[in-house]
Amino acid sequence: MLKTPGLTHAESVRLTLENDIFSGRLLPGAPLDEEALARRFSVSRTPVREAMLQLIQSGLVEKKPRQGAIVARTDISDMIRLFEVMSELEGVCAKFAARRMTEAERTEIADVHDRSEAALAAGDFETTYALSRKFHLLVIAGTHNQELIEMTNRLGVKLVPYRRFQLNYPGRAEANLRDHTEILAALLAGDSERAAELFRKHTNVQGDVLAEYIALAPQEER
Repeated sequence: MLKTPGLTHAESVRLTLENDIFSGRLLPGAPLDEEALARRFSVSRTPVREAMLQLIQSGLVEKKPRQGAIVARTDISDMIRLFEVMSELEGVCAKFAARRMTEAERTEIADVHDRSEAALAAGDFETTYALSRKFHLLVIAGTHNQELIEMTNRLGVKLVPYRRFQLNYPGRAEANLRDHTEILAALLAGDSERAAELFRKHTNVQGDVLAEYIALAPQEER
């Protein structure tokens, strides 16, 4: 199990299972028994159940009535469509955030970005990802549009494991941070059109990178 300071047992179980699914150690259709997983991770069934609910919510695991949970089959077309929608939503969010973020919000997102740079330089992947996620959430919150916030975050939950995993792709963590640097500059300058364009492109690239990884993976690992 991935053990990182600050993570709960449920989060550690979820992250380990995500890695197992993306790496092919857990194949599509593989059964996921809560009791067996609890024994594997040396935890009670409660954190396993919490992790499973999160994986079901993200679409990596599926559970049908009166049936056990299994690893879902990754549909590249569906995944690309999700990223397409998310790129448009986050583009709109960046556009509004550039106009509406308060000074306190601008200071906070700049601080988050600075800490992301420090975490990446230190090789701290978990903190780098957590801060990258925080950056996105701050842009979304900066719209001050509750309907848009709820809609974007609802879809964002489904993409969390995919976004996290694509940062493992060679050079992606560095490219991700460079994108954030440009987006931050546009936000702080109040350049709404550039912020929207940059964020839209940023999210589309994430989907493209992950789709390429999945498409190139040997069939027996998918």
